[in-house]
Amino acid sequence: MRNRLVGLGDWMKTVAIFILNLLRKCHVDQVLERAASLTYRVLLAFFPFLIFLMALLGFTQFSSSAVLAPIYYILPGDVDILVADFLHGLEQTRSGGLLSTALFFSVYNSSNGFRAIIHSTNKAYGANHSRGMVKQVALSLALMILFASSILVLLVLLVLGRQIWDLFIPEALNVLFAPLNLAVAIVAVSFATMLIYKLAAPIKLRFLQVMPGAIFTVVAWAVASWVFSFFMTNFTQLPAIYGSIAGVFILILWLNLITVILLIGNELNALLVTERA
Repeated sequence: MRNRLVGLGDWMKTVAIFILNLLRKCHVDQVLERAASLTYRVLLAFFPFLIFLMALLGFTQFSSSAVLAPIYYILPGDVDILVADFLHGLEQTRSGGLLSTALFFSVYNSSNGFRAIIHSTNKAYGANHSRGMVKQVALSLALMILFASSILVLLVLLVLGRQIWDLFIPEALNVLFAPLNLAVAIVAVSFATMLIYKLAAPIKLRFLQVMPGAIFTVVAWAVASWVFSFFMTNFTQLPAIYGSIAGVFILILWLNLITVILLIGNELNALLVTERA
């Protein structure tokens, strides 16, 4: 029994030291400052991407409200209303000009955002500017396409999941649909995050080496978004203070929280790789 307590104490000490080292590394690598810059770029790409997605759905047989329903589910309070009002005016849009314009701004701002992620990843692994400008631009575009494709595939799967399930699975197992649907979403987001961490790194990494940061990021995203939404709904009066722009303010805070977690997950992977080297 005593040996078990000693072992547990050593394990807790190791975890505490690792957390302190992670916090120190995040401070040295200026994670909060880099997250603020990344938030700005993500915010610039957020609405153009939604415009592009809506315009694209206008040329398909999918219902835009059904496809975008999962987006409303993950957005914090007041932001979902902001996005819903924004998309309501675009619901009937089938303009090719709007599609191309939204695509341009979405690609430009998103690629800048992923370039910021690449720079932060280089910083995390101690290899600043290890790639040339052309390679950075090409990689940022590839990461943007990967991430956008993952979102589109995930949204379509969430929409068509019920039909696929009813087609192949007996009705008696319907109780399993909700947890399995959630599991598919978690696995898809985790895999996309792992790919981003792996491809953005300046060194060759295996998927197992980027898995801890990806798992941390996805779990932290879910928990932090729920806590943030609960806090904003029950303990703040931002709508009374900021009025009609409260949703924009909350969106900025939420995106900053998401980008901070994304960069911390990257720092976690880098720290683990360094300690195991």
